[in-house]
Order: sequence, then C-alpha cells, then structure tokens
Amino acid sequence: MSHLLDDAVASTPLGDGVHRVQVTADWHTANGTPNGGYILALLQHATLRESAHPDPLTIAVTYFRPAVPGPADIRVREVRKGRRVSTYDAVLVQDGKEIAHAVVSTHDWDAAGSVEHTPHAAPAVPRPEDCADVSALIPAGMMPILERYRYRAPTVPGWFRGEPSGSTESICWIRTSDERPVDALLAGALVDAFPPATAEIGQLASATIQLTVHYRRRPTGTVWTLGHVVARHVIAGYHDEDVELWDEDGRLIAQSRQLAILAEG
Repeated sequence: MSHLLDDAVASTPLGDGVHRVQVTADWHTANGTPNGGYILALLQHATLRESAHPDPLTIAVTYFRPAVPGPADIRVREVRKGRRVSTYDAVLVQDGKEIAHAVVSTHDWDAAGSVEHTPHAAPAVPRPEDCADVSALIPAGMMPILERYRYRAPTVPGWFRGEPSGSTESICWIRTSDERPVDALLAGALVDAFPPATAEIGQLASATIQLTVHYRRRPTGTVWTLGHVVARHVIAGYHDEDVELWDEDGRLIAQSRQLAILAEG
C-alpha cells in the first residue's frame, strides 16, 4: 500500500548521488511554506538510498530558505564510510538555489551495542483512544499539514480553546491520516509535526532554522507515537524546541532539538 509520505518523498536517481524529487504543498504550515520535518524526510530518504548502512542514526538539517512546490534535486555526498557509522551530506537544490543542507550518519541497529541506561519512562497518559480527539476540532482546510496527521491529547490544549496556558510544554499522540506504520523516515517527520509549544504563549507561526534528530531504536511499525514537546526559552523572537518521541509500547524512538524563528507582526 502506498502512503502519502512515501509518495511525497519519492526520488529518481540521476547518477553521481543526485536524486530528482517533487516538492509538494501538502505539508505546508501556517507560514505557507513546507514543514521542516517534511524537508528532513526528503533529504533522509535520498541519503538512505546512497548509504552503506540501512538505518539513520542522526540527521542535522539547516534550512536556508523555504522550498516551493515543484521539482528539485538532492545532491548526496559520501563523507566517510565507516565500519559501524557512515556519514553523508545532502543538499536540496531548487531553481539553482540551495534550500536546505543535512549531515546524516547511518548505521545498522542489528550491529549496535548492548549497554542501556534509561533514567525515565514515557509520560504516563491515557491511550490515544481514551484521549481528546483534537483533530476533530480543527476546521477543514486550516492548513495542509494538519490534514496529514491526526492528534489526540489528554486534554484539549489551552491555545486551541483561545486560552493559552503560558506553559510551553505539551504531550500529544500523533499518527498519519492514512495510518502509515512508523519507521525512521516517518519518525523524522513526526518530531516536527506537532503545533509549536509556543502556541501556549500566543505564537503559532514558527519556522525552523536548524533541526537535529537522534534516532534511538528501529521502530517496530506501531501507528501512534507519543510526543513530549518542550520549548524552554524564547529570546529575541527565536525559540528552542525539544521533542521525545515514544512508541505505543513506551519505547523511545527518537529525540530532537530545533531552533526556530517566530513570525512577528
């Protein structure tokens, strides 16, 4: 079965590490530009097609300018092929301009180590079916990215009720609208698919400048994931945002940190 995200990141290899892609408007945010997680997924997908290892370990993306719907190229370069970890860089280019740059490390989870230390568990919240269906309250056509995902939360967020709480922290279940099973490609998109935590201080329009994702295990194909989203500081119109992404069985899938800029005025 084909899923929306897979169609949206599909690439055609042109040789020498170059992949042709078609950027879609289906992941546009409140800014009217493609979501940073979608751009990350484009870059990661093309890189994994060139990788010596099967799994992404980390990806760090810097966003130079917004992409626009239409054709683009991703240029992947092998930086180092290692026994356990290999590194690549990838650049999304559109109309002769560099849009975003990624540094991607890949490895094989089947050959990973065995040392474990997990000081805290997933947040203790009800299962998705026992949470508030936030997506049902979103007006149709509000913005394209909200059509791609479904959200459930222990309570309806204050900002959504017109009563921002002032606390820039949220916990929310998320899945794709077409119930795509979670893998590393989707996990990378999901960490940037939550409404920004700054919505609770009245700031919803946020554009990612830099986003780093650390993958913590190979996902096992569950449909829902639980995001713990925290913005710790908002300074001079820039804000950080940390996400922990957990699967339905309470296992940590990915962690991310980003720096973003708020649309003011």
